Amino acid sequence: MKRILPVFLLGGLILLLSIPVIYGLWLGRLADAEAAFSDTRYIESQEQFQQVFSGWELSFLPRFLVEENRVRIVLNLIQIGYVLGEYDQTLEFLRGEGSLSALVSEPEYHFWMGNLLMAQALNQPDGHLIDTLVRCREEYLETLRWDADFWDAKYNYEYVNELLAQFQEGDSHSEEEIELLLDKVRTDMPRRKKVLPPEMRK
Repeated sequence: MKRILPVFLLGGLILLLSIPVIYGLWLGRLADAEAAFSDTRYIESQEQFQQVFSGWELSFLPRFLVEENRVRIVLNLIQIGYVLGEYDQTLEFLRGEGSLSALVSEPEYHFWMGNLLMAQALNQPDGHLIDTLVRCREEYLETLRWDADFWDAKYNYEYVNELLAQFQEGDSHSEEEIELLLDKVRTDMPRRKKVLPPEMRK
């Protein structure tokens, strides 16, 4: 027992001293992902962010060291999912591994959730379009609860209200018209356009 205790203490000391090294490695990988994101290499940055988000380093690092950066990673992954048109996959990620409690108080999170739902509305059957837009409106409203001066969220909230009024009045819109309507939503990221299959192109 007397021999085990010093070994245990030595192991704990080694682990404690290794934390700065491991943290530095993790931050380095995060910086690489952010550089790819800034260069609009979205697929590459998506893979890197996903690896950093659930990397082996997290097993050795205190939560308080990484939590803020993990929130930022999720916000970046939401934007990338929006750009790549991976709406369903991104929403599934947010319901699972990406469901960090700290996100609830991030206005940017609710803003991008609204954008995701708005884009997803394009792929909804007619009977679900209004339901999706209502959820979208709720996310923009939640954004404004946390940041009343978030101007893009204000615009999008008012715009969704206009869309809901149109659709609830029974106005019919073609898919192309809906696409044009949804393109008026304000974000600072491009949305991937729907592409018709070859046999339907003129």
